[in-house]
Amino acid sequence: MQKHIGIDIDGVLADFNSSMIERTIKVTGRDLFPPRPFDIPCWDYPEKYGYTNTEMSAIWGSIKIDPEFWQNLSPYPTAYAAGEYLRKLQDAGHDLYFITSRPCVDAKAQTEEWLAFHLGMYFATVLISSEKALCARALDLDAYIDDKWENAFEVATTSRARTYLLDRPWNRFGDAKAANIIRTDRVVGMAEGI
Repeated sequence: MQKHIGIDIDGVLADFNSSMIERTIKVTGRDLFPPRPFDIPCWDYPEKYGYTNTEMSAIWGSIKIDPEFWQNLSPYPTAYAAGEYLRKLQDAGHDLYFITSRPCVDAKAQTEEWLAFHLGMYFATVLISSEKALCARALDLDAYIDDKWENAFEVATTSRARTYLLDRPWNRFGDAKAANIIRTDRVVGMAEGI
């Protein structure tokens, strides 16, 4: 039976944080972060370490006009196994939707390029939206995976999708079981049992 599966990209397959740290230092000229590597403690970690709202606006402004920021993100080491797994799902006839909220005029093209280059996903359906739960309902997803607690919670409580939260230091709060969210340490295997 054909399944509809939604996958977030940044924090799940792509290492957004390393590039964000570099960009923050480059744009502000200040390095307020702890020595690397360090665990990202929360979603808005640059502000936690002392970067101002004005600086964050400038950083995001530079990302929005960068024609290569999103396609140059490094994949997590686990992304290659995930890509192989996702290609097998696609080959078996399942519909995969990569749902990301990347801000940029050409975010969709950069994301498609990244998926093709790093994961061999040449026919990927990419949706640019910060409304993950709306997408889950509109696409009638059977399964969805994200690294942001709020996204996983909203998808789990407003759609029929079996919802997975990829375990990361920045999302270790909230009661996943009570919210009907499956906390996992990998993408591989998420479509089994749906």
